Formats: sequence, C-alpha cells, structure tokens
Amino acid sequence: MRKLIVTGAGSFEKIINGNYFYIDKTLFIKELLESRGEATLITRPRRFGKTTNMSMLKSFFDINVDSAALFDGLNIMQHASIAEKHMNKYPLVFLTLKNIEEPTYQQALNRLKDLVSYVYQQYMYLFDSDRLNDRQKKDFHIYIVSTSQIIICNKNKKIKSDREAGTPILHS
Repeated sequence: MRKLIVTGAGSFEKIINGNYFYIDKTLFIKELLESRGEATLITRPRRFGKTTNMSMLKSFFDINVDSAALFDGLNIMQHASIAEKHMNKYPLVFLTLKNIEEPTYQQALNRLKDLVSYVYQQYMYLFDSDRLNDRQKKDFHIYIVSTSQIIICNKNKKIKSDREAGTPILHS
C-alpha cells in the first residue's frame, strides 16, 4: 500500500499509526533534554509541524500512556538510556492554541478559559489523591467551581464555547 502525504494532522500518533509519510524528528526529544533550559521557545512559520512536534513530546513523556510501540524504529530509540529514563515518566499538560480563531479578544479569552477548564477536568483524580497539598486542592476546587462544566460530545475534542448557556461544548 502506498504511503500518503498528510498535512495539518497535528497528531503524532495519527501519523505513526496511519499509512503516512513521516520525517523522523524524534531526536528533537534528545536535543530538548540536553539543552536543559528553563524554558524553550519553539518558533516556526505556519504549517511547519509545531503542533505535531508538541504531540510527539506528549506521546513520549506522558505518564498516562505507554507509547513504546509508537517510537519503535524511530531515531530516539537508538538512545536507549534516554528512552528508559524519560519515556512515559512525567505528568504533563498539552494545550494547543491553534484552533482559537475567535473574532474578538474577549471571545478568544473565553475560549482559552474553556481550554484550561478542560485540562483541569482531565486531572480531577488529583483532587482525591495525596499528590496535592491542602492549598493546591483548595485552588484546584476554586478553579473548577468557578468555570463552566464541559460536556464531551465526541472524541475529537475541539472546544466550542456556548457562553449564553454557560457551557463549553466539545465538538468535531
């Protein structure tokens, strides 16, 4: 079967698991770990794979998944010590702003708040764990209570804010 060229996929997992061409950029993980900067600014023009690279980082580091099969045969796996020490070892937050295309500043800000609320709700289990201290639990609770509840409508997880109803809705 011929490989396909995909543009705008944004999902590392979709590209690897699909029948798509992929230019292996996994050594970016090694570069990022070795740079040890306090913060890393990733600038590229539009359509140069920023979201896909961030999705790759999420797949590699996220403690909530086992992504060894995704990286099998890719360049980063030639550095076994890095994979062993870092793959699927960290809790993380993945937040992309690429779909915030609201016509006004206030609407964009509301959409961003909805995205952050969704991230908080993904980590509700922390509220009942011993991983947060009492102050962190209080702050977590205050944020969740002060934001709208999110209704999951399907698996695509694109958020559309319905501020009149007070409910952000995930939609395709």
